[in-house]
Amino acid sequence: MSRVEIIGNATLHLGNALDVLPTIAAADLVCSDPPYRVSKGGFASNLQLEGGFGGWMKDYGNHGDIVECDIEFADWMPAVFAALGERAHAYFMSNGRNVKDMQSAAEGAGFRFHTLLVWDKRTALPNKYYQNVTEFGLFMFKGKARTINDPASKNLVTIFQRDESAHPTEKPVELMRLWIGNSSSVGDTVLDPFMGSGTTGVAALQINRSFVGIEKDARWFDIACRRIEDAQRQGSLFQEQAA
Repeated sequence: MSRVEIIGNATLHLGNALDVLPTIAAADLVCSDPPYRVSKGGFASNLQLEGGFGGWMKDYGNHGDIVECDIEFADWMPAVFAALGERAHAYFMSNGRNVKDMQSAAEGAGFRFHTLLVWDKRTALPNKYYQNVTEFGLFMFKGKARTINDPASKNLVTIFQRDESAHPTEKPVELMRLWIGNSSSVGDTVLDPFMGSGTTGVAALQINRSFVGIEKDARWFDIACRRIEDAQRQGSLFQEQAA
């Protein structure tokens, strides 16, 4: 099943990224939280913790199971590289376990490494070793290196996660807005080949960028459409505040 929704400056594709990427015009930036295998590990049951967990973590366990995904980094990195214009920046989110493999696949596709960014989530993901309060962003680039818009930005940022959907790996709009704002200009096109509930698109529209998003799960695609419709309706609040 495939579908295309055009919502103002956003073009959203319901479909497989590997099928859609070759059909889009060159984007100026990619910013994405791609799929990767993650461990459930932590405690044998959240019921052992005082109060337990709720929401999407209600069944959290530590059996060491690996949550499977059906695509490898090396499968999609070349397609993303080809979908970008010259001198494009790229942000790929990862947990600590997958950073090495993701960087290797990105470099194998032609990307070059700028630096490793760190997001302090302010909330811990319990496990039986050290509790994880951080995720990482691989900051890569294509073509000739260029300076970010705010070189005073730090590679570590503390932003509390405030979920706007039920997506289990949703990222903060504020974080995506920071990275997009540093690596693009007004009117540029931001690509997210694994858009989930649409956070990258919301952030891009808020600062007057265009957006191309791809998502294969119809449930999250529909939620992304609603969130991006709301963001488009609100207009560029951030530009208005600065005026």
